[in-house]
Amino acid sequence: MKKFLKITAAIVILLLICYFGFFKFRQMQANNISIPVSVNSVLKINVDELYKTLALSYLKHPGQYSDTDKKGIKEKVDDLNTGLKIPANIYIYSLKGKAKTTFYSSFEIADSLAFIRFISKNAPLKLIKKDDHFFQSQDSTINVLYNKTTVALAYSPQRESVKTILTEILSLKNMVKIGDSKFSNLRNLSDHVSFQNAENLSKINFTDGKISFRNEFINKLIEPATQPQHRALNPENTVNMWLNAKYKTDLKQKNQTGSTSFLSKYNFLKFYKDYVDFEWTNTITQVDTIVGYEYNDDFERVEKKILKDRKIPSISINISADDREVSDYLKSLDFLDQSTGKISRMMIPLYQTYFKGNNGNVQLSTMQSIKPDPKRISSEDFFYFKVDFEKMFKQMSIPFITENLRSFSQLEIKAKSIGKNKIKLESELLFLNKDANALIQLLKAFRNGLQSQLNLKSSLDISINK
Repeated sequence: MKKFLKITAAIVILLLICYFGFFKFRQMQANNISIPVSVNSVLKINVDELYKTLALSYLKHPGQYSDTDKKGIKEKVDDLNTGLKIPANIYIYSLKGKAKTTFYSSFEIADSLAFIRFISKNAPLKLIKKDDHFFQSQDSTINVLYNKTTVALAYSPQRESVKTILTEILSLKNMVKIGDSKFSNLRNLSDHVSFQNAENLSKINFTDGKISFRNEFINKLIEPATQPQHRALNPENTVNMWLNAKYKTDLKQKNQTGSTSFLSKYNFLKFYKDYVDFEWTNTITQVDTIVGYEYNDDFERVEKKILKDRKIPSISINISADDREVSDYLKSLDFLDQSTGKISRMMIPLYQTYFKGNNGNVQLSTMQSIKPDPKRISSEDFFYFKVDFEKMFKQMSIPFITENLRSFSQLEIKAKSIGKNKIKLESELLFLNKDANALIQLLKAFRNGLQSQLNLKSSLDISINK
């Protein structure tokens, strides 16, 4: 029995070594690619890591996936019979001197006959032959150039001329190994998707029920507080947000366009000092006056005012600002009722909003009785945002937003300073379904949304034709 167990263990270990060795070899091959020397940004898609994550998710929750979802990315591409060899990592890049939205990539051709058949007849988007070994989409945004072993592709919404660059990619002219370029650190990242340019390094991962996003970037707009603080907001709120930072002087100077609204960019930057927070606690009832008209006994048209209850968000915004200066500004425009604190609907038309100001703090709120609490607590983050979609949709009926965000349960974003002019941002987007992989859910939501739009368009076309 012991001998059998030893043999079994040895076989399992050998299989694991082969498994990880296979993926390691594929990674080494994929990371040995060359890119143009003029590359200024690179997007890396880690196909093998995505495949392993999706496979593990299926093993854990097989009931969450249909037959079409059970296949990995590589299998789905293989089903198209493109004739291409799908590497462990796909690198997509943009170039200096070209539009920022023009992207390039290249792939090895595994089966030239299958590849030619695919681009000639079976591609999802019709491609037209323009020259020997050169195809374009009808709108010229997609360009394909190939030789016996490799295909180079370009996507250019601006319809730039890209054939010369594609030719250089195929001939390996003006190219450098990615390991010898300034993007060499991307090779060792195991994240599902990563992106790097001169100012950003972003990473995205798709796990069961969650999308995680990390971004380190150069900050040109704000000066985060050295020791961030914020008011203690209730974590059970529908929406919470705070920002403890100053806007740079040159940004204020660029926004010198006058506006009467206090919440306009111009006035916000004019009065704002170094702190703002926002909280949506629940839903309240606000009484609105609706003006209508009716005819009296003498058939004269007279005005009639009707009081109507309306459910609105209980919102409060607190801003570090000179409260007397803001109050005087609102009074000068006759936008503030000093006896009640009401702000004119001409300034904030959506909800009845109330003004309070004291000790360098300005509060705008849909609740008249609420009092601002100036006490603050320390935090590592100078920025925080959280929204509970489930609570939001229960409290408010917003058809368009509900339709597009109904798959999500929560979004949380944090940002901290990690050096001079450098910020680290972390966010998580949670799904209602915690068992299915987030990428699969996202693709399903996109597909269903696209299908709904097509159905709506079809219905409108039928109505118009009638």
